[in-house]
Amino acid sequence: MKNSLSQRTINRLTQYHSILRDYVKKDVKNITSAQISNLLDIDETQVRKDLKSINCKGKCKVGYNTLELKDTIESVLDYKIIKKAFVIGAGNLGVALSKYSKFSEFGLEIVALFDIDKDKINKSVENKKIYPLDKIKQIIDETGVNIAILTTPNKVAQDVAQYITKAGIKYIWNFAPSILVCPNDVKVWNENLIGSFLQFCAIENIT
Repeated sequence: MKNSLSQRTINRLTQYHSILRDYVKKDVKNITSAQISNLLDIDETQVRKDLKSINCKGKCKVGYNTLELKDTIESVLDYKIIKKAFVIGAGNLGVALSKYSKFSEFGLEIVALFDIDKDKINKSVENKKIYPLDKIKQIIDETGVNIAILTTPNKVAQDVAQYITKAGIKYIWNFAPSILVCPNDVKVWNENLIGSFLQFCAIENIT
């Protein structure tokens, strides 16, 4: 079903999931589309449409069962399927992402890091070893991992992307402030932190 959903719908479902996790922790049994709408400042009709698209129907004056809705979203978005990944670039951001324990709750397991800095090679981050970048093909062949989280400096991002895709990486979550040119069979998701911050400032008129 996930493949039939638009990227915008998937993004909203992840936001609904965050709300539902909080409600479940607080032992709140039900939630309405109006409550979700108010918390996220989006149209209530859109909320109902999104939930209908994943075959969830609320009850009149009751709403949706929070636990059931949470589990449904997790199933639709494959949260329960473990996806293993490498972090490419063991700098501050790469190390921070590798230490983020919550990833496992959403089906992401970081298994190793790669870098070219000899001072970092063979060290570990939360029991995840840092390998030299030229070992990546060997480790891919051993583990079958085909997802990379790219956190390198902008000036080397394209060269590194080219190198790791030749080694067998098929999916890149790109945190480098660079638009990557990759083979057609490689999927790239750009996480533009600076761009998001500037958009936030512009929208909120922060000076």
